[in-house]
Amino acid sequence: MTDKTKYGKYILRNAFKKHHQMEGLSASGDEMDADCILTHHIFFKPEYVLKESHYHDDFMQILCFLGTNPKDVRDFGGAVIELCLGKEEEKHIIDAPVIVPLPRGLPHGPLYMKKLPKPVIFLEIMLTRKYHSNLPPRPGAAVPGAKAAPKAKARRAKTKPKTKK
Repeated sequence: MTDKTKYGKYILRNAFKKHHQMEGLSASGDEMDADCILTHHIFFKPEYVLKESHYHDDFMQILCFLGTNPKDVRDFGGAVIELCLGKEEEKHIIDAPVIVPLPRGLPHGPLYMKKLPKPVIFLEIMLTRKYHSNLPPRPGAAVPGAKAAPKAKARRAKTKPKTKK
């Protein structure tokens, strides 16, 4: 149904998507006509949200971890979440509501919803119109933009022809 009012186009009434365990509100930059993506997730059982580290080279991302007690915004329900940050994958334990602003280029992950006695809300705000991620270089891997060393020419080993006896 299209809203025929002058400003009704600014109210997204069907911005529901299932990303992980449950359906949540989610809208892309194109849907909102903004350089921002918003996703809302509710987790009620352990799950790896990110199994390995990645980063975003050209946009900031904001992660929000919230409890579900409407009468006490500080109540995290006993939840424990593990989030690794930086190329060293420095582990941080989240056991209270927090906001984690990730500057562009900061590797993050794994992200593990480890203990969830009560559901938690995970809100992501990405300051970009289109989502993409970059994997950090693995040890010994080529660095993007670096000049590759010239490849040696392959040489065939000379073999003697087999003779019949």
